[in-house]
Amino acid sequence: MHGMKKAALAAVLTAGSVLAQPALAQTAAPAQAPAQTQGAPAARPNLTPEQITTLQRDMTTALHYKLASNVVPRLTSTLKSIQAAHIQPPGRFGMSLEEQIAMVGKVPGLEPILKTNGFTAREFVMSLTCVGLTGSLMNVPPGQATGGVPTPEAANVAILKSNPQEMQELITVLRAEHQPAAQ
Repeated sequence: MHGMKKAALAAVLTAGSVLAQPALAQTAAPAQAPAQTQGAPAARPNLTPEQITTLQRDMTTALHYKLASNVVPRLTSTLKSIQAAHIQPPGRFGMSLEEQIAMVGKVPGLEPILKTNGFTAREFVMSLTCVGLTGSLMNVPPGQATGGVPTPEAANVAILKSNPQEMQELITVLRAEHQPAAQ
């Protein structure tokens, strides 16, 4: 059971970071990562036990964050503006939510974009992380939701499911940002 919980955490971290990577500058699954060894859990991060504990706590915190009903179009607008401004906050895998929030708050030119879209650095990071994790977990089949896999807040799931077209647009923007750019 402990192994399944660890695998679930790794899967959630990978799925959540793929959705949130461009805005949060996570590098959970870089393209140049070595191939997984056969039988190894997917996306096993090399984190310290303290980092794993922090990420588990942060995952729970983010999953219980109360999303605003209009969060998806606001995130999409924010991310489009960030992309248009060519802003890419530096980051590293294993950062806590508090580290991410602090980092986002210090990125030159980002605060006005966030403010225009009704976000503080904290609200932006928490909303994007919550959307990423909730989106990753809301379609987990009930039989697979055992063994410590967290359950997203029903109200947040309802927000994400209420307008699939807006959600698809957000995913499209995130995938576009995730594409390699000339650097």
